This record gives sequence, C-alpha cells and structure tokens, in this order.
Amino acid sequence: MAYIGRSPIHGALERQSLTADGSTTTFTLDYVVGSSASLVVSVAGVLQEPEVAYNIGSGGSQIVFTAAPASGDAVYVVFLGAALEVATVGSGVITSRTELSETAADNDLLLLYDTSAGALKKVQKQYVGVNINTTTALAAEPASGDKILVYDASASANRAVEYQYFNPTLTYTNGTAAGDGSDTTFTINSGRSVNDVIVSVNGFILVPTDDYTISGTVLTFATAPVNGGEISIRYLPLAGTASYTNSKFTGNGSATTQTISSGRSVEDVIVTVNGVLLVPSDDYSISGTTLTFSTAPANSAEISVRFLRLT
Repeated sequence: MAYIGRSPIHGALERQSLTADGSTTTFTLDYVVGSSASLVVSVAGVLQEPEVAYNIGSGGSQIVFTAAPASGDAVYVVFLGAALEVATVGSGVITSRTELSETAADNDLLLLYDTSAGALKKVQKQYVGVNINTTTALAAEPASGDKILVYDASASANRAVEYQYFNPTLTYTNGTAAGDGSDTTFTINSGRSVNDVIVSVNGFILVPTDDYTISGTVLTFATAPVNGGEISIRYLPLAGTASYTNSKFTGNGSATTQTISSGRSVEDVIVTVNGVLLVPSDDYSISGTTLTFSTAPANSAEISVRFLRLT
C-alpha cells in the first residue's frame, strides 16, 4: 500500500465498524485507548472532532458520541494507538537503592501520590515535616521532654514542641516569715525571679523590683518589714523556659484605662493599687489590650499588673 509521507514502521492500524440505530450514543471499543485523540472516527463519511463530537469513557474502553449517529449511517473508528499497560514496579526498585544514612536535607526530594491531582508529584522534605524518631505507639503519657509535631501558623512551618508545654504540671508552694523592723533579706527557694513570686506584708501585695529583688536564694526588701510584720511568699508554678511578666503604672486621679499585653482576661491578671488587691470584674475589666478601672486610681497611686499565664 502506498502512503503519503512516511509509512508505518511496525504493523497496521486497526479498524472497527459500529452499528448505528439513531439512539445509541455509547459503544464498546475493541481496544482500550488512552485519549479521544487516539481514534479517527467517521460517521457517514464525515470525520468527527475529538472532545466535541465524541469522548471516551469507562477508562478508555468505550466511545461516547455527543449525538447518536443516525440509523443506517456508516460508522467506523480507526485506532491510532492502544493504551499501554505498565508493569508493576517491584520492591527491588526501592530496596536496591543506596540508603541515606543521615537526616534528609530540607531540599531533598520525595516521591508521593497527590490524590487531589491524581498524579505522582515530587515534594521537598521540608514540606513533609521534621524528623520523627519512631513510629511505635506510645503506651504511656509522654515524658515532659518528649516532642510533638505541630504546625506553627505564624511561621508557616512545622515545629517540634516539648510535651510539657501542652500539659504542664503546675505546683504551687508558699513560704512565710516575720519582720523584725531591721532585716531586709530572707532566704527563699532557688531558681526564682521577681516575676514568679508574689510577696505581701500584712496583706499588702508588694511591687516586683520596686519593693523587693531576688538574687539566687535571697529575697531583699527595699525597706525592712515592720516588727511583727506577716510576710507571705507565694511561688507561682514554672514550666520549662516559660516565664511570667508584669507591668507598672502610676495613677493621675482621672485616667481609668491602661494598655496591657494582648490575649488577657480578668481571670489571669492580678491588679493592685498601692498594694491593695482589686476584685476582677467589680474593680476592673479587660477588653483586648485595655484594662479599665471602675474608679480612677488616685494621683501618684502605684498600680501593679501581674500576668499569671506563662509566656
């Protein structure tokens, strides 16, 4: 047979006739094809346009016409190519490769199947996650130093966080002492700072740094507590490297609002004015970063705000 252009290198093209009845639009093909472009389709001597006049269905095993060919029309298809069945990849393709003996670099590539796109994709290791050392289920509560994988929305990255920050063990302790009118130093528990210790004398809460300082196990008062003064030292619970904070303000007799740290509520803030503890909701409220007093603190009044939640 003569050909315009180059002749086929191997074999011949297959042809299939279809019987039209004026109503049937779907026909089963003799061969499975990969796309509608793999077919040349003729209806009553007129070539049909792929994806317009017809499509393939059922995974390439059927041809579906947009409109049913008329009864008596000569309909045939020519197969330009059949779908190739790809052999299953054996496990040796993976197991015979050289094993990486160290943690993969962030820009190393992994192969995965993207179910949303229905295709294999390559992805950098940094987008998969950080190294997790075991896949064995933990049969007990994690230790405080165990790490949990979380997604840090502020950094748009995966992070490892120690379990102690999810479920810290909070231990409250206290100590007492009596003033003698002259001593300014007292021994306290180690590992403490002014921000995580609440000190009061005769019920008046002192202001950190201004009224007392801490160095090692020594608490030093700016002024010696009076003779017989009842000193109370409350130790706030600690967890890891998290810490407490505080703010100080001075009243002017008219201002009822002060700006404080965000994310706070009346339940996790201790507010004092000249050492007197205020009642949450009754004496002050918090909205966003604004602390509002029910009554403006007096002129020169010492306002202390202690933030109880660890940061």
